[in-house]
Amino acid sequence: MRNASIRFIAVFASALALAISPPALALSTDQAESDITKFVEWAFGFKLDAAAVQSIRDGTAIDMSSDPSGAQATVNDMDNVMAWAAKHSASDNAILRSLVEPQIIAAFQADTGASAATERTLVAAWRKHNKIIAEGTPPLRQSVVDAFIAMYEFTAKQAGKPVPAAIADHAGFARRIAGQYPGAPAEAQMKFNQFVPWWLSLQSLWAQATPAEQHALRAAFRGKPVAAQPPPTPAPQSGLSGNISTAQLIKKIEMQHWTSSQAQHMMEGWSSVFGHF
Repeated sequence: MRNASIRFIAVFASALALAISPPALALSTDQAESDITKFVEWAFGFKLDAAAVQSIRDGTAIDMSSDPSGAQATVNDMDNVMAWAAKHSASDNAILRSLVEPQIIAAFQADTGASAATERTLVAAWRKHNKIIAEGTPPLRQSVVDAFIAMYEFTAKQAGKPVPAAIADHAGFARRIAGQYPGAPAEAQMKFNQFVPWWLSLQSLWAQATPAEQHALRAAFRGKPVAAQPPPTPAPQSGLSGNISTAQLIKKIEMQHWTSSQAQHMMEGWSSVFGHF
């Protein structure tokens, strides 16, 4: 459990530079198990059954016995994420969760440590709660393809462009992606999963945008230069000690993924999704 979680938190924190640094407190094994369970349930979006909770308890006992300081640090990082989530809206949590979920599943899949049995149990529980249409790291969910289709159709509408027949055929497109996904590089698989937070963040941005900002986004979707480009993204800080507000988190996603070239890239690159990341 600890090794997978550390890798996940490191990737997550460096990407978002979250600003939660409550005082680190010494944890008992029972408290650590409780905190890990809460974090995993938040990340997965559902309550774990008794077998999964027991697996976390077993894995936590192993980690707390073999490397108490390392296990403590991992739980503190999880608590930091939960502290951020508690202070923000349901929509912000949905965006954050959609970033976390594929990362933690991929980390759990890769873990070979002493408590790796816990990860296997948790991945199995996650699979039961999702419609898996292809294997990979992480496995591909139908909801990820649905997010890609929804975002593509939205941007096509706003750009005044037709939706290609291959995408308009939702079931056929899902089958095509499911056929490509297992053979795609792990990096491409993970990037395809990011269409969920991209779509959630775009919906949030659009709902909050002024008419002028919506006009600029439409221009981006058409692949035309946008008059006012966003400022450069600050360099991420390591760990969970950076400072970023809810609005900045969403704006960061926009700045990273919705430049005019990215929008045009997606609109024109639909015929070979994985080859264009």
